[in-house]
Amino acid sequence: MDHLLLDAQEAAQILRMDRRTLVRWARIGYVPAHPLGEGKRKLWRFREHELLAWVEARETVKKRPPASTISVAINAHARRTA
Repeated sequence: MDHLLLDAQEAAQILRMDRRTLVRWARIGYVPAHPLGEGKRKLWRFREHELLAWVEARETVKKRPPASTISVAINAHARRTA
């Protein structure tokens, strides 16, 4: 399987965000990234499949979990419409 390796600019375009923010997130380990080189001026590379999986995981975290039972769902709906 061929995994695409992206630089910070290409990865930022996929995520629709600023390159500098993406690099900052890479430094703190918030986003999956791979540093090249040593010291402060590392070059960051990103694997496309890892970024897409990261985005997908974040989207499922934001979604509400399903109600545990139908009565919980009905009661929640009743409270919202009351």
